Amino acid sequence: MTVLDDVYNERNRCVAMIAKLAEHMDWRAGIGRHKGEDWEDDWRNVVYIDLPTGQVSWHIHDSDLHLFAFLDAYLDTWDGHTTDEKYQRLYDYTHTYAQE
Repeated sequence: MTVLDDVYNERNRCVAMIAKLAEHMDWRAGIGRHKGEDWEDDWRNVVYIDLPTGQVSWHIHDSDLHLFAFLDAYLDTWDGHTTDEKYQRLYDYTHTYAQE
């Protein structure tokens, strides 16, 4: 395993916790498959979470799918958000909704 693999595994453990907390809050969370040719086959898994501030998503390597075994299929589609928009939505939630 490389250092980068370790970093992704650590991130994915955090994403799994966020997804589990989202389910606990009755927010939609699930796993889907990336469509298109711009990702390697073992990186086509996508975890989606619908926060009150918008959808966020992460690509997950096949080797970390076991971390997300509790998730059902995500039946909606990617809303087109960029990485910057994803992290802005997370920031907006933690600095607006979480303050209530």
